[in-house]
Amino acid sequence: MSRRPQVVLVALVVLFALVALLLPGALLAFPDVTADNPYRTAIDNLASRNIIGGYENGNFGPNDPVQRAQFAKMIVLALDETVTEGAFPNPAVPFVDLGVDDVTKPYPHEYVAVCALKNITRGTDDTHFSPWLNISRAQVITMIVRAIDNTEPGLLRNSTAGQTGTLGLFDTTHGPTMLKAEVNGLLAHLQGFSASWKPWQDMTRGEVAQVLYNVVMLMEEEEPGDEVPVLSVVDGDTIRVIYEGEEEAVRLIGFDTPENGEPFAAEAEAYLRQLVGGKQVHLEFDVEQRDLYQRLLAYVWAGTKMANAEMLRQGLATLYTVAPNVKYTDIFAAAEAEARQAKRGIWAQTSGCPIEIMSIHPDAAGNDNYNLNDEWIEFRVLVAGSLIGYSVEDEAGHTYFFPDRVFAAEDVFKLRTGSGTDTQADLFWNASGSAIWNNSGDTIKILDPQGHVLLTRTY
Repeated sequence: MSRRPQVVLVALVVLFALVALLLPGALLAFPDVTADNPYRTAIDNLASRNIIGGYENGNFGPNDPVQRAQFAKMIVLALDETVTEGAFPNPAVPFVDLGVDDVTKPYPHEYVAVCALKNITRGTDDTHFSPWLNISRAQVITMIVRAIDNTEPGLLRNSTAGQTGTLGLFDTTHGPTMLKAEVNGLLAHLQGFSASWKPWQDMTRGEVAQVLYNVVMLMEEEEPGDEVPVLSVVDGDTIRVIYEGEEEAVRLIGFDTPENGEPFAAEAEAYLRQLVGGKQVHLEFDVEQRDLYQRLLAYVWAGTKMANAEMLRQGLATLYTVAPNVKYTDIFAAAEAEARQAKRGIWAQTSGCPIEIMSIHPDAAGNDNYNLNDEWIEFRVLVAGSLIGYSVEDEAGHTYFFPDRVFAAEDVFKLRTGSGTDTQADLFWNASGSAIWNNSGDTIKILDPQGHVLLTRTY
């Protein structure tokens, strides 16, 4: 199976090849790339693959800068984008500083046009591209991140809340892409990369070689390997496969499905069986490969479809990500939002939620497990009546079912984790021995008697 076109993997590493005449990389031992050059490994590795070369004089030029127009051409060729003479001028490409367009050659006008139309790069202002200026480190990183996101969506994971990166938010446009590159290891081994690293300094060919070498390593790490046969579907988020000669349980990560016997559990299991049952699938791993139960933790691909995302998209699961395995969180959140908007599966409720969450107190005084009643959620009643059949769930699938107790509109009550006698002001989960709500964050779900998710609240 090959989800990732080989042309993209190979082409990405030639982004910085200048328009000078190049010699095949395998024939070169660049005299200006000495043994102590910090980018020697990256340069030699890419050259050994016959996918980069040096100048006609045999040198590589590791300290040479790259111009913006040159980089536009490189990235278009790298991504195997179609370049058609006549694409410029174009109202969507308003640059006035590219010079006279030679209709016999696409460089630089048509390459710049493709970059602009594909949202890979933008001008230095609304009407200027500044084609002959050297391109900065920040601009190169932004173009590479955008190019990967456009051609391989989901390959680069997003930063988590609160992350600022080594350079901080130094710019509203380039700061986030620099952080994303850092989070994904694309800036590893760049010499002098620290808080004092200058993002607006011209990026050299050696530096670009290192970043692109990091990209290649990342893509090869994520390249699909051998497919494995699915032996059985256990439930909506677990399958059994033969992996490396052994029968293994695989927990599909990034989502959670109803437990057996709960509403939509059977539908979730049936749909997962439709997606992967009896098929050959590819297992893609994140940071952690196994959980505490020694199950494999994986994103499961059946052809070009990732089963994890499809379960969310069909409304048969809810988002449930656990750090550090968060590579596809944004994609999963979008899939869940699509299902919610379309009212599919568990989101197909016919009426609103009769209660709302007022406040959450997940961190009890002292040891949570010994003070369960100081862990609580406060609700306000919106619709008078009994809540029997309605339930509350956490991310891990712990479930509390409301008793047949009648509330008036505007009543406020707390659901306490521990044990006690229910009153109009306090209901008790009667959990035994351990807390329910994670102090570091969790998701509260309110479900109707049919199992439809009426409300979610993440803290």
